[in-house]
Amino acid sequence: MKTPEIILEASRKLRKNMTESEVILWWFIKSGKLWVKFLRQKPLYLYTENSWLDRFIIPDFICVENKIILEIDWSIHDIDEIFKLDLYKEWLLKKIWYKVIRIKNDEIKKNTYKVINMIKTYL
Repeated sequence: MKTPEIILEASRKLRKNMTESEVILWWFIKSGKLWVKFLRQKPLYLYTENSWLDRFIIPDFICVENKIILEIDWSIHDIDEIFKLDLYKEWLLKKIWYKVIRIKNDEIKKNTYKVINMIKTYL
């Protein structure tokens, strides 16, 4: 499945404009603290609609090997419409055997080591 250029461009933009919490978590991932390889903002194909449109999502961090996705939630995710969209995306990911771990932005800033240890329990 070839990823459309518009999705690739969105992915590049997200990688260039990471939140402070994403930068912190990425440093721990890159330094090998989680033992496995994660990719950041890597497009993931979900399905093709009846209209032949391919659907992708761009998770914050994805470990393809272990089928784990780390989603970093900040205040916008508390908005009802965004929250429902997050639940729908999580449901779609579960259908293709991915485990989604949602982490609050503030949790990473306040207690990074606790977050790292929590992620390790899923690995």
